[in-house]
Amino acid sequence: MRNALAMQSRRKDKRSPTLPVVIQRNGIRDTIQISRANYPTYLPTPLFPPPGKLWTRTPVRGVFTNLDVLHLCGPTLEDAIKEYPGAEFFGMHINFSAEDFARMIAKIGFCAAVAAVGLGAFTNTPIRNIILGNDENIGHWVGGWWDDSVNGTQGSLHEIRVLFNPIESDLHAVVRLFAQFGAPEYHVMLGPADPGFVASADWPTMWRVAELSAL
Repeated sequence: MRNALAMQSRRKDKRSPTLPVVIQRNGIRDTIQISRANYPTYLPTPLFPPPGKLWTRTPVRGVFTNLDVLHLCGPTLEDAIKEYPGAEFFGMHINFSAEDFARMIAKIGFCAAVAAVGLGAFTNTPIRNIILGNDENIGHWVGGWWDDSVNGTQGSLHEIRVLFNPIESDLHAVVRLFAQFGAPEYHVMLGPADPGFVASADWPTMWRVAELSAL
């Protein structure tokens, strides 16, 4: 996706002028290269239910997910296959781990919250063990955001909003990667904010009660 759209990259000088596509004819699959301009570019987007903490008392082991795709540029797969008469299949291989993706979202949300609030708020957060792989109940704390959207879809590549629930005294991060393409939002439940830190002078009091920061 970064290659086809010429997006920011650490290796701009190593962008390949062609990209791989899997094609099947007569039951035989092969990988061919086509130009970036003619490449059917899609963004895979995992779809999670809300974090289990919101709807069950039983810890949710692993994650439940569906995988959606957003067409970004180039021809659609349906149009592209027409250029290859007799092709039975035309597409791409996706190597995907829902659990690894959820842990990545948890890490992004946690780091954003630390930047917004300060590390002192997180003396009892469950997310550290989720990120480190010490807790298998990923879906209990990480899921999809199913409320009204809190991050925009214009301008920014990625958007993260850190929220504070004053009733439960807990912190949340809502993460939208590739926001300009309308990708879904994800909800990271960061657990309770340390009450001593909240009462201290280090707690950022300039933010609104229900919404700590938009990063």
